[in-house]
Amino acid sequence: MKRALLALLLLASPASANSFCAQLDGLFKEASTISLPSRPDAETTCSTALALSGETSKHCAWPFDYRSGAATQAFEALVTAVPACLELDVAAADDQDVNHPDFYDLRVFNPAQGEVGVSLKDKGALQQTYVFLRATPGN
Repeated sequence: MKRALLALLLLASPASANSFCAQLDGLFKEASTISLPSRPDAETTCSTALALSGETSKHCAWPFDYRSGAATQAFEALVTAVPACLELDVAAADDQDVNHPDFYDLRVFNPAQGEVGVSLKDKGALQQTYVFLRATPGN
């Protein structure tokens, strides 16, 4: 029900959905900023990381109050918007369970452009919850 509502909200606001999709596409290229699809005012600057395999990824993070509903809503909006932007019909792959005291949820999408990960992580020691987006271009 929540996903249907989020999809409806994204469709009802095509300008922000198109803007998010353009920003997501830009992360596979040279762009380094992106806004949340549900909150265009929540722009963040992404960092670039180099993996041992030689791939570079863009890592974007949005901090929220610890275990806030806003963090969950932002995560769910990304999980809905990312496959819509990438024109994926398949559901995201859930990550394996981790042995960690804080909450962690990761969804991985595999479009033709590469790989996109969307995660929600509680950081108890920081008393914050983070929503992360990672875009790794394919070879």
